Amino acid sequence: MATIKLTDKQLHLVQSALDLYSRIGTLHLDVILDHPSVNNMLDEQFTTKKELEVGDKTVRGVITEINKKSIKTRGWWGNGGEEIKIWTDIDKIKLSPDWNKVHRQRDLIKSHFNQVKALASGVNLGEGGNLGIYNSKVDDSCRMAFDMLKVIRHEFWKVNPSRSNMTVDSSVDLDEPNSAIKVELDTIKEIRKQKLTKIQK
Repeated sequence: MATIKLTDKQLHLVQSALDLYSRIGTLHLDVILDHPSVNNMLDEQFTTKKELEVGDKTVRGVITEINKKSIKTRGWWGNGGEEIKIWTDIDKIKLSPDWNKVHRQRDLIKSHFNQVKALASGVNLGEGGNLGIYNSKVDDSCRMAFDMLKVIRHEFWKVNPSRSNMTVDSSVDLDEPNSAIKVELDTIKEIRKQKLTKIQK
């Protein structure tokens, strides 16, 4: 039995990779747009390249004050009203892109995905359409990847203090019931050790 040792963060990435693999196999190509690299490239194409100034619209609100150690922005964060927040990770604050142009580009890409899906499958699946994980044209490896994903996400569900029994990750229904997939998350001790190693670096 093969064993892989990962941090929880790395395991989340494996979960995302398995999800992407299983979805691509069903021709659910729109998920490519959710990949962080693709998402960032689209935003950057339609974001003005300039130094941050007071009054600029950022993805974290409108800048109200800038100094060497922090940036203040005004915005809405779901707390019932507008508020000012202070950010010390200045290098992470990005100007808002032209959202209309971003959405137009995403729509154009989706229309090209529709053509690719039709060329690959021989049928018109429509925007957002896909073959489905149990379609006979979908390779068994996609279902295997989906089983692995289900086991991983269920383990993360079990340690989530605000978990709900109404979500798909609350149970595991494997396509291959005799599968030997087993996942153990980091213990509190291991998480503390990782944090300590990070600090010492």
